[in-house]
Amino acid sequence: MKKIFLVLLLSAAFSQALSPEHYQKQVEILRNLDIDPSFMSDSIFVWQRQELESKHAGVLIRAMGKFSQITPMIRKILALEEIPEEILYLAMVESGLEVRSVSNAKAVGVWQFMKPTANKLGLRVDAYVDERMDLVKSTHAAAAYLKELRAEFGKWYLALLAYNCGNGKLRAAIKRAGGDDLALLLDGDKKYLSLETRNFMRKILTLAFLANDRDFLLQKDASLMNYALHNDFVRVDIPSSVALKDLARGAGMDLATLKKYNPQFRHSFTPPGEGYYMYIPLSKVAFFEKNFKNLKFAKVDTRIPSTRIYVVKSGDSLYKIAKAHNVSVENIRELNKIKKNHLSIHQKLIIPIKESKNAKTKISYAKMRSY
Repeated sequence: MKKIFLVLLLSAAFSQALSPEHYQKQVEILRNLDIDPSFMSDSIFVWQRQELESKHAGVLIRAMGKFSQITPMIRKILALEEIPEEILYLAMVESGLEVRSVSNAKAVGVWQFMKPTANKLGLRVDAYVDERMDLVKSTHAAAAYLKELRAEFGKWYLALLAYNCGNGKLRAAIKRAGGDDLALLLDGDKKYLSLETRNFMRKILTLAFLANDRDFLLQKDASLMNYALHNDFVRVDIPSSVALKDLARGAGMDLATLKKYNPQFRHSFTPPGEGYYMYIPLSKVAFFEKNFKNLKFAKVDTRIPSTRIYVVKSGDSLYKIAKAHNVSVENIRELNKIKKNHLSIHQKLIIPIKESKNAKTKISYAKMRSY
């Protein structure tokens, strides 16, 4: 009884603290997700909200700051797909907007797709590329998947719940609960849904509310007010079976920048086949248009290297190990995700084993798409 009374007091104080503008924005967020605005006063949500804000506000601030270059593209695609912009916060909860994020269950990318789901949605995941880490393609895929879920369950918040727990578990939860009201499904005593899924929905709403709280953003960093107002890359067509370092040089940027914009590449070359694509910064478009179309690139051997495991011994260095195995230091770094030169004794390294074949060919300039 004491807890219920305290919740009611918190709810009343919370409602009074909101400015009319902020309150209306929160109501709008709930309605966009097909949630009855009365959920804002849900006792458990009110009870947990302060804790959720203190625990997860950092996720929002890091994502808005560190990934300010990609949030506009996500918002643009969500608008094109005609789904609520609040879906952006699903991605923040899933991955913190870390494009290279890999979960313990091997879900990958901003939208945390498992390989079977990614394949079903048309994303290429093979030995050469992993398009779950392509922000553009994976966002279109996530939008398509969420629209499928919404068509099945009839409401956006149910689509979000199903995204986390799966269609079957949500259908079973609705059947046991005898309805699909959000407060009912998130009941912590009845446990129709797992704690992870219940908190998943509350985290999304908390981040959406915070991201639209002008006072909160100004208090943290005034520059965050503009975090969604720009983007800075375009898509260009490129040849197959060529080295990324040559593409980078041809586009007037360094290899690290190319990889930053194109985390979908698994190796140091483009996949074989009929050509592929990459993203380049807007600042490089003029250079690309002027120089890229007449360049010749060496075709490289795109056979996936076999590997062996090497255990680091006293006195070893990357250069010494690379020379002993007739491979480049760059290849060892790439396979083992090594950024520094320091190695530890007994550290296990993946060593590639293959022979290179090169043949020159001329490629033709293709088209660009802006995002």
